Amino acid sequence: MTVKLISIVIPCYNEAATVHEFYHRICALSASMEPIKFEFIFVNDGSTDETGTILNDLAEKNSQVKVLHLAQNRGHQIALTAGIDYATGDMIVTIDADLQDPPELVREMLQKVESGYDIVHAQRNRRTGETWFKLASSRVFYRLMARLSNTTIIEDCADFRAFTRPVQETLTAFRTPHRFLRGTFSQLGFSQCVIQYERDARFAGQTKYPLIKMMNLSMDAILGFSSAPIRIIPWFSIFLWAVSLLYLIKSLIHHFILKNTVPGWTSIIALMFFFTGLILFCIAIIASYIGRIFIQGQNPPLYWMFDTRNVDLEHIWERSGDLREVKLSQRIMSNKVK
Repeated sequence: MTVKLISIVIPCYNEAATVHEFYHRICALSASMEPIKFEFIFVNDGSTDETGTILNDLAEKNSQVKVLHLAQNRGHQIALTAGIDYATGDMIVTIDADLQDPPELVREMLQKVESGYDIVHAQRNRRTGETWFKLASSRVFYRLMARLSNTTIIEDCADFRAFTRPVQETLTAFRTPHRFLRGTFSQLGFSQCVIQYERDARFAGQTKYPLIKMMNLSMDAILGFSSAPIRIIPWFSIFLWAVSLLYLIKSLIHHFILKNTVPGWTSIIALMFFFTGLILFCIAIIASYIGRIFIQGQNPPLYWMFDTRNVDLEHIWERSGDLREVKLSQRIMSNKVK
């Protein structure tokens, strides 16, 4: 396919320290790839610093910069979803603003797309500036997903990727609130390939994925793409039934053959704590799935906007069809104008 317009989607949450440098890098990239046109879709995910003001200033100076202001912080995956919904390019690229992922890799992604691929994943072969704990936990997560899920999750591929308009149209049909996009892209099919790169340390600021957010994303991935945790529970029951049977045989031998039964609390208390803990663990797994069903049953919108910059809203509203997040944002902004 021939790409005439590239949309770069950049979620931003408190990235005031990095936005200017990122903007200069993608502007240099755009200038070097003429006559291909670019649009830079910055999604302000409810930032509490000067990120929103900086993005508005950039939009005033450059019509390529399009800004989406979410009314509330909705998280990285949903901010990416909002930017993808509003992208109009022949090729869409998702990338973070922290400059750990080099924007210059878009050239290689473009070559892959024009050669026939619909999804191009960027895989990290080296991760500078990250702790041993984060690297180790990442390896454990991908290996766990490989065993638990039928969906193939490409190891060390985060949310830096390029894809075509048909993929975008397909992706917009997936509206689950607990989002794990790298798993969803693997599910979509189409023609996919992987390119490798060396990931740099953050240009400035702090990571927006501390331990708790990493754990929440991992839970979304495991519970959203695998029913293995709930299917393991019957096997736990069988195993514990076998342990209980062996313990009963041991007790009978000590009582009737060895005649050395010693009454005591230790074994009783140990078994009680063990079985109680396991029951609560199984209940927690079931509750996690039920909680997700409860939230999805409420069917809340993924996001809603209160303002935009340099966005052709009429065109977006016309092409979005029945996408209710876009229609809700349309109503909010229409009332604001009035």
